[in-house]
Amino acid sequence: MRKQPSGPALAARDARPLRVRRVPGARRQHGAVAVLAAIWLSIAIAALGAIDVGNVYFARRQLQRTADLAAMAGVQVIGSSGGCASATTAAQQNASANGFTAGANTTISTTCGRWDTSTSTYFGTSGNPLNAVQVQTTQMVPYFFLGPTRNITATATAFASNIDAFSLGTGIATINTQQSALLNAILGGLLGTSVSLSVGDTQSLATAHIKLEDLMVALGASTMQGLLGTTVSFQSLMLAMVSALQAGGDTINAAILQKVAVAIPGGQNVTVGDGGPSAPGLLALGLANPNAATTATINAFDALLVAAQIAQRSPDGTQGNAPVINVSAGLAGVAGISLQIIHPPVLAVGEGGTLPGGTYRTTARTAAINATVTLLPALPTLYLGVATISALSTPIVLNLNVAAGKADLTSVDCESTKAATNATIKVTPSIAGFCVGTDTNCDGPITVANISVPLFGNVASVQLNKLGPYLLTPGATPIVFNGSSGSFDATQSANSNAVGTDAAALTTPLLAALPTALQISVFGSYDLSALLTPILSLVTITLTPILQAVFSLLDTILVPTLSLLGVQVGTATVHNMSLTCGVSQLVN
Repeated sequence: MRKQPSGPALAARDARPLRVRRVPGARRQHGAVAVLAAIWLSIAIAALGAIDVGNVYFARRQLQRTADLAAMAGVQVIGSSGGCASATTAAQQNASANGFTAGANTTISTTCGRWDTSTSTYFGTSGNPLNAVQVQTTQMVPYFFLGPTRNITATATAFASNIDAFSLGTGIATINTQQSALLNAILGGLLGTSVSLSVGDTQSLATAHIKLEDLMVALGASTMQGLLGTTVSFQSLMLAMVSALQAGGDTINAAILQKVAVAIPGGQNVTVGDGGPSAPGLLALGLANPNAATTATINAFDALLVAAQIAQRSPDGTQGNAPVINVSAGLAGVAGISLQIIHPPVLAVGEGGTLPGGTYRTTARTAAINATVTLLPALPTLYLGVATISALSTPIVLNLNVAAGKADLTSVDCESTKAATNATIKVTPSIAGFCVGTDTNCDGPITVANISVPLFGNVASVQLNKLGPYLLTPGATPIVFNGSSGSFDATQSANSNAVGTDAAALTTPLLAALPTALQISVFGSYDLSALLTPILSLVTITLTPILQAVFSLLDTILVPTLSLLGVQVGTATVHNMSLTCGVSQLVN
């Protein structure tokens, strides 16, 4: 048995320092505290950073909102007479009204330009008309915890298209019984069937408007580009127009238009988008963004006439293959009017201004036609004792060849009131060539009078050589349409070559040519024309009222007939169908 220490030995043992026994987990607890401290420090830094980032994000969002609203405010007035200056002022005032104040740490800049999806840049500072505003706002935003201030920027671009829709020569200001009869004859000839629209039907249809968006839906197109590329038969197009009128709530004119929704035997299909005279279509669209035209409207009557002419166009555009339409005038002295449509007219929808090459963005054209009018004067034979005078006993044929006229939309000024808003269209009437003879080739001469006696037969004759061809070259005239009457659906005429009517334009050169064109012969072999100038002048004076009466008759028949086809000579009538001032929209 081991003996326990006692006495001094026990005391010495108790005097030794005590050793603390370390627990192994204590060292691990001390390391965990350090890790937790690092984690909490990181969380604190992240939280402070989140505050700075959130502040920057909030400031950027407010800055973008300011730029968006300013761009939309500016573009609403860029189409006004104030142009870019008004747009810049409107953008800055809008930014100020929304709490943005330009200063040392904040700036705002406004750039006027053109948004055009036909270019790769979309927004550019060149081109016309200006239709877009780009606003850039900047602000210095301080970091509260993570460093110095930061410069942030927001950019917004808005555009608005001011769209006018118009036609040249196809609009009719007043429709009477005679014009209605001519319309039925023309449509019957174009459609190959009998058409019987009453005066009331025609007048009603002339006031009907079709929204392009409704037409797009009716033809199953999802975009305006799709609509322009649509090619359908005349009957399908008419039925689509009927559906579009119904969608707009116009069931009366839809029923009227249904009457002419017929299949044309051998007719050409109608393409909605125009590709020029060689590939004619219903609409010539001149817009930076075609989808902006969905709210524009076109006249149903004009669209009917244009579509009917396109459907009967010459397949290869040559005169020889152009269909012939015979229109019976129904008046004494007129055997009929024969028409060949070389190129159909086109309706125009789009913006004003010019393309980079200088051509106008939006242009309507008239039809190019050949017209032949056969007159049967049939003046009574005069018996003067032993002499008998027969005058104008042979037909007189007037041949008229009319090239397409055009109407260019030069500008659209959208102001704050409808009365101050206007569209300016430069009109260049048709260039026409004409001649007068005894047949469609203008051969001659025309026998004006024969004098005969019983014993000697025909002793004298007065003949008129072939007259023409003459060329009428009217100049351009600007026409302004405004909303002072409360509507932009209006018709105006331009008298470009200073004559009162189309017939007067034809009469003037004819009368001037008579003194040298007349021939007087005696006994068939003696030409007395050079010796009898006073007699020639007297004959000219005698024939003047006759020719004036002839052309007065043409003024009654030919002018409205050509007008229904979209053709005018000397004068030009523009039918402004609608004007839509653009609603601003952000594009980026």
